[in-house]
Amino acid sequence: MARTATRLLAFYMIFQAGFGQDTDYSQAMQEFKRPVDPDFLRQLVDGALSQGRYLDEVIEMYARGWSVDRLPRVDLAILRLGAWELLGTDIPPAVAINEAVKLAKDYGGDESSAFINGVLDSIKERRQELAPGLEKT
Repeated sequence: MARTATRLLAFYMIFQAGFGQDTDYSQAMQEFKRPVDPDFLRQLVDGALSQGRYLDEVIEMYARGWSVDRLPRVDLAILRLGAWELLGTDIPPAVAINEAVKLAKDYGGDESSAFINGVLDSIKERRQELAPGLEKT
């Protein structure tokens, strides 16, 4: 359960970073008021933000007809988080996609969950060839 809460906070922080807000982990965890795994939070947020340019390129490859500039900000934050989990972590792909779809159902638009599921499933199918594109940090 702490991982689900941690993902939720990571989503909030990635979303806010899209508007130029700094990532203050201590403040975010204090304001969130739910138990989170601080190491997992940093892994998710730091990874998604530091690899943002590449993740956006990958997302655009599979978001047929959509550029990241046109995607709803909520959907983009969820996709960045999900794409990072698929390409940059050892989290099982089914878990990463399922958690992203849950976020989309709770915070996205009516069609967000199906769209996000489709994009992330396409990324999952090619993750072995896409993951090496991540910058080494």
